[in-house]
Amino acid sequence: MIEKMEMDRERLREVLTMARIGLPEEDYQEVLDRVNDILRLCDKMQEVAHEDVRPFEWDVRKIPARRPDEPRRWDGRDDFLANAPVREGDFFRVPRIIALEDEEEAQ
Repeated sequence: MIEKMEMDRERLREVLTMARIGLPEEDYQEVLDRVNDILRLCDKMQEVAHEDVRPFEWDVRKIPARRPDEPRRWDGRDDFLANAPVREGDFFRVPRIIALEDEEEAQ
């Protein structure tokens, strides 16, 4: 049986750091409560008897329904780009979160 799972503040801080997610200190408890609710649900699911349940099988021989692949022009592009917090031409400008090796050596 798998050990019961629970997350503490320090582990949450590590996960948020690895994921590069900034979270104000006052929001930690709410996020921690939500994560632990999900982990408790996973614990309950582990307790469900599933030994006699057959695995789901997908018939790979069955051809999925297809639709014609026809290119269409989308007129909402400019409205979509107008919502960009920072825009560079026809692109969203986003911060780099993973440095390239050459950039690290230059610093």
